[in-house]
Amino acid sequence: MLSIFLQNLRYATRQLLNRPGFTLFAVLSLAIGIAASTTLFSVVNTFLFAPVSGIGTQTTVVELGRTRHGDGFESFSYPDFSDYALRAKNFATLFAYAMQPLNVSVAGEPQRALGLVVSGNYFDTLQVAAYRGRLLSDNDDRDGAAPVVVASYAAWRKYLDGDTTAVGKPVLINGQAFTLAGIAAPEFHGTIALLTPAFYVPLHQLALLKPGAPRRFDERASAWLSLAARLTPDTTVALAQNQLSVIGQQLASAYPRPRNDGGISVVALRAVPGEFRGGLIAFSGLLFALISLILLVACVNVASMLLARGEARRHEIAMRFVLGASRTRVISQLLTESILLSLGAGVIGVLLGRGCCALLSQIDPPTPVPISMHVPMDGAALMFALGCTLVTALVFGLLPALRISKHAPGASQALVSRQIAGGRSRLGSTLVVAQIALTMVLLVSGGLFMRALQRAAAIDTGFDPQHVLTADFNLEPSGYAPAALAQIQKTFTEHVRQMPGVEQAALAALVPLDLSHMSFGSFQLPNLPEDAVSPDTNLVSPGFFETLDIKLQGRGFDLHDNKGNTEVCVVNVALAHLLVPSGDVLGRSFVYGDKDDLHTLTVIGIAANGKYASLSETSEPFLFLPLTQWPRAEASLVVKTSLPPNTFAMQMRSELHTLDASVPAGQIHPLTDVIALSLLPQRIVGMISLALGGIGLLLAAIGLYGLIAMHVASRTREFGVRLAMGASPRRIVADVLRRGALLASSGLVIGAVLSLGGAMLVSSLLFGANAADALAFLGAGLLLAAIAMLASYLPARRAASINPIIALRQE
Repeated sequence: MLSIFLQNLRYATRQLLNRPGFTLFAVLSLAIGIAASTTLFSVVNTFLFAPVSGIGTQTTVVELGRTRHGDGFESFSYPDFSDYALRAKNFATLFAYAMQPLNVSVAGEPQRALGLVVSGNYFDTLQVAAYRGRLLSDNDDRDGAAPVVVASYAAWRKYLDGDTTAVGKPVLINGQAFTLAGIAAPEFHGTIALLTPAFYVPLHQLALLKPGAPRRFDERASAWLSLAARLTPDTTVALAQNQLSVIGQQLASAYPRPRNDGGISVVALRAVPGEFRGGLIAFSGLLFALISLILLVACVNVASMLLARGEARRHEIAMRFVLGASRTRVISQLLTESILLSLGAGVIGVLLGRGCCALLSQIDPPTPVPISMHVPMDGAALMFALGCTLVTALVFGLLPALRISKHAPGASQALVSRQIAGGRSRLGSTLVVAQIALTMVLLVSGGLFMRALQRAAAIDTGFDPQHVLTADFNLEPSGYAPAALAQIQKTFTEHVRQMPGVEQAALAALVPLDLSHMSFGSFQLPNLPEDAVSPDTNLVSPGFFETLDIKLQGRGFDLHDNKGNTEVCVVNVALAHLLVPSGDVLGRSFVYGDKDDLHTLTVIGIAANGKYASLSETSEPFLFLPLTQWPRAEASLVVKTSLPPNTFAMQMRSELHTLDASVPAGQIHPLTDVIALSLLPQRIVGMISLALGGIGLLLAAIGLYGLIAMHVASRTREFGVRLAMGASPRRIVADVLRRGALLASSGLVIGAVLSLGGAMLVSSLLFGANAADALAFLGAGLLLAAIAMLASYLPARRAASINPIIALRQE
């Protein structure tokens, strides 16, 4: 048995080396599909299924989220955290954490960093190891404890230059000296995908990082903490869910507040928080479907090529049968060649996949905080690649091997050769039709995505993003008191407005279309539930509406709308009609806020409806409040200017350094880039599907060309006879093109039907996609038809140029 295998292996290797062109194309075709599949698997596995890097036993670690009517995955208040920690008996430990922007002083220069405030048991519960020094403990997380901090390995290298003596020394954060207790292990990147905290600070040291923080520890309505826990050994997720639901109902009854029904969700800890997993799963499933299609197209193409090689080797295979070779022996020989092709494709696919994973780490989108993509190609990914390799070997190798080896027992060599040729022609035609149909699906999907992006770009957002720059202007780490905060914000925006090339400038808590949401309560209206009208909200400074050219009835905010004066607001048209059916709300006052913090707001302006968090919104009610009356240190600068971003950045940094040298300048991005970021998932899928469609188009063209060329070769004698009998070359070309058109039209019809089903799925997942988009279907169909005719025309010309005398001499 071993000797037969080695013989097959040597012969298969010799056969593939003798046909380098075929071998190279087949291997690369399959490698592209394997690389794409393995890369996507690595991403999905890292974020949804694989253990979070750097932590201990993960099977018993869960994360918690508050729900409303069974939906959502929201944060908790500190009093809620304390109550759950006290009452939940199914948890060995429960810990809390929250992101916190930091200003870190490096060689006297302020730099922005992402921090995480954590309860003292954070590292112990996750079983994270220390690289140097020690990690945080419960003793560090109490009032009066000495201020300490733990750095991530990356932060130690970036901010502390990898100083091996840094442990025990002070680190200046937000102007306060924290002693560096230790450095976390290099493999630990936090528990949230894409976000790697630089420094970890005990929860009860938050007062040193920002003023007014102690109030957050007492306010049950202030939900700002994420919770996670390690279950006791005898507890399941379902048991923990049931117990927490009871506790949640008890707390909701004891401390009633709007938008809180006591619902709790418990899910296994993964890199992607529970609230985002559903969308990521749908997005990943769509990508997997597209990539599986191209892998299938590649397999079909290679199968077609193997059948073509079977035609070329029909005399060899026929001779084997005539000499007594069994069908099993012939199949094993042919499958050995297929397996060698797959193994070569698998190796190259893994190498390409590693390169793709490395490229992902270079992504730098315009986000408020820097993101980092850690996507290792681990053992699971390699096993997946191996599985793809074996499956492709069977998919493209088994069917041709079975077809080529099929013959009539005892038949002559000539008869066996004709049987092989006939079987190859029929199966080859089927495979080419399948290629065209699958490519049609890919091209239509890509067209739908691109058309959806075009529609999204043409949507009326309610504001003008052209020539508008945004810049992070977060003063929270600087610890300004409210009066000083308002003054520096006012002074800074005035200075920016006076810069050459700047038309207008303002501050906003949320940048339009950055996918963020904010709310401070509900409007208290008669005969309606307490939280019936709870609009999303933005805090903006004077000049905001002018900067973005938002149409406004009434007036916007000015410097007189400050503390001590009448509290005012601007509503959009949709909210105006919710407050008063007629929409006539100018000058009228309404009670707004949470139960324990109500405000009487006078409407001074009505803004046109627009898009606020995402382009997929309908006419959502929206509320604008003045920063001058609702102070907030976390804000972004919005500037309308003709200056290039780099030029403006230099001027802005100079102004900021003049006002407060301890405040680092944030990243500057055109608002159009921020809007484009909101469409990044759709853009990625669209580009991938079009790229895959292009690859599929190439493979389908090659497959059709090969089939027609084989068809011409098998009819060489017939064409020679017809030309000798007076048939015109044009007639021969038309005859060959007719066969190509029949195959292409069959594939297009089947592809159109399949594409319609795929289009309905895409339109259900993608904003702006229309399943009945005629242009996407027509464009894909015409492109495929043109390529199919070109692929058929080349062998048709060769058929028309056959020398009749030479053709008649052939056997």
